[in-house]
Amino acid sequence: MFVDWYLPGYRAGGPIQSVASLVAHLPCRFSIVTSCYDHATSEPYRNVPTNRWLERSSNERVLYLNKRLSLRQLRSLIAERPYHRILINSLFSVQFAILPLIACRRMAAQERVVLAPRGMLKPGALTLKAPKKKLFIQAAKTLGWFRGITWLASSSDEAREIATHFGSKSKVVVAPNLPRRMIIRRSRPHKEAGKLDLYTVARVSPEKNLLQGIEWLGQLDGPVTWNVYGTLQSAEYLAQCRLAAAAYKRLNVMFHGEIAPHDIPERAAKHHFMFLPTLGENYGHSIAEALGSGIPVIVSDQTPWRNLENDSLGWDLPLSTADFMPVLLRCLNMDNDLYTQLCLGTETNGPSRVRDEAAVEANRILFCESK
Repeated sequence: MFVDWYLPGYRAGGPIQSVASLVAHLPCRFSIVTSCYDHATSEPYRNVPTNRWLERSSNERVLYLNKRLSLRQLRSLIAERPYHRILINSLFSVQFAILPLIACRRMAAQERVVLAPRGMLKPGALTLKAPKKKLFIQAAKTLGWFRGITWLASSSDEAREIATHFGSKSKVVVAPNLPRRMIIRRSRPHKEAGKLDLYTVARVSPEKNLLQGIEWLGQLDGPVTWNVYGTLQSAEYLAQCRLAAAAYKRLNVMFHGEIAPHDIPERAAKHHFMFLPTLGENYGHSIAEALGSGIPVIVSDQTPWRNLENDSLGWDLPLSTADFMPVLLRCLNMDNDLYTQLCLGTETNGPSRVRDEAAVEANRILFCESK
């Protein structure tokens, strides 16, 4: 497996968790090639050997790199063992996607390649640095880098996105992402009508649509607190969010920066709702973790988590003021009795929605069964 960032890192969020969950759920032997740095950091992991295989567990070894490998070195690495699958967890990464793809083609190993775009083909993601991404996709198609590989889609929506950009004849396997195991929160915060306490675990970047969320929350007539935990990826976007939030006297938005995964459950449990008006999520690990912990969510409909209201899990809403504002107003005015009733539904239905045995089986067949 090739991935830009991996454990013990956590600042890249979902991509790290997607790989870690595969390792935790599947009865396979994994060899993971990654960098010795966390996302957006210049200091390597402490006490982690580099440029040699490190046995992390009984089914997992990791190669933490502090240098870029040449095509020759990559070919040697891939040929080291008769790997059943070669999983690439990116689309645009030079070191961990493009060069391994080229190496596999030169080795005639592309039929063993599984490429997971991890949400990079979603419309919201493609709008960022759009000209470069459009040029890369066209060049890659012309050069045949993706010919003969298997695409891994985490949902039917992502399967359609792959077909849109790379043709309907592309070989696509749908195998949903797997969640981290979670525990129902021990107690709920009291919910007073007219007050609202929200949290988000997400990178501070335009695709998470936090600025729009601030504008919606600022229109509510009541004290609203929104705690945002996640990598401050874009300083410019963070400044825009802070400036927008400052215009609303009854809205308190706090950006806390990175949060270690083991600290999330305790922080999340103190809030009424998880709120994420995202432009698009390939999976949405933070949404899964909220639902699996019995916390109702207010999210956009640009994620795989749909039809939430029917199961008392919260709301998945179109990205419009007309859709979000009535729900946010309803949550603001909700009293403790109604909130408790909603939470009981989420505690009952959330874990079963997140725990998808069919998803585990789909991934097991793809990665663990011989041809």
